[in-house]
Amino acid sequence: MEVQENLTRNPDENYLRKNSQNNSKGRDIGVAVLNILLAIITVVLLGYIAYKNGYINLDNILNIQEDVEDKNQKEDSEEEIGDLTALETYEGKYFTAVVPVGWKIIEFENGEGTTMISSDGSSYTGLTGILITNNDEEIMKIEGVSGIGFIGCPELARFKDADPDYEKKQEDLVSELGEEIKYLDFTETLYSEFNWLDRRVRRVKTAMYYDTIEDDDYFQPQCEVSFIRIKDFGFEDEESNGGDTYMYTISEKATGEQLEYLDKILMSMAII
Repeated sequence: MEVQENLTRNPDENYLRKNSQNNSKGRDIGVAVLNILLAIITVVLLGYIAYKNGYINLDNILNIQEDVEDKNQKEDSEEEIGDLTALETYEGKYFTAVVPVGWKIIEFENGEGTTMISSDGSSYTGLTGILITNNDEEIMKIEGVSGIGFIGCPELARFKDADPDYEKKQEDLVSELGEEIKYLDFTETLYSEFNWLDRRVRRVKTAMYYDTIEDDDYFQPQCEVSFIRIKDFGFEDEESNGGDTYMYTISEKATGEQLEYLDKILMSMAII
């Protein structure tokens, strides 16, 4: 009898035991889910606090993808403009230069390649023009200038290392003409600086300025922004009157990468 009763009770006990285990598992899963939710909330809260206190810069995080896209676009652009790792040496009659593949330099002499030489019937000898192109697109044109004079200083570039005495001298000159000088303020403007043959040059976008007074701590730019004197070049007429003034034109359509490559080409020039 006692054995029969035990056998009768055992199924109920097994059932209760299984129910207890199932309930325990359910509670464990619930606790785990709750812990995960609390962890997520904690991370979000800590991230918000860090952002509010300046420890996280969302702009930098969001710009990562933009930087990757910009890098890809730049690589594509460089392929079109020319690969600086594939360089060629240009050897002309008057100078040499290093140019990326896809870039060309053309020299003009004896009055060719310029519209800025006086048409009084005189003949000229020497370098009178230079053309720099990228994939047949004109990037920079340099033309010899003769028979054209300049009066005064209508406008003057100003950099952080401007020379007060030089500026005062230009102001007095303009004042004598009854005019007032106009300053182009580049004190907070980005520019590239390099040596182009005998000149220390600063390029602001498509404008180039050279230091007219050497061997001091100032930068005294020319008044006529479109003109530059290059002593290492030059030409002369049939009466041996020499000229070393050139007018340059840089294409407004040139990209930032093309302008950087142009700087490197000009830096690499060497007189033969």
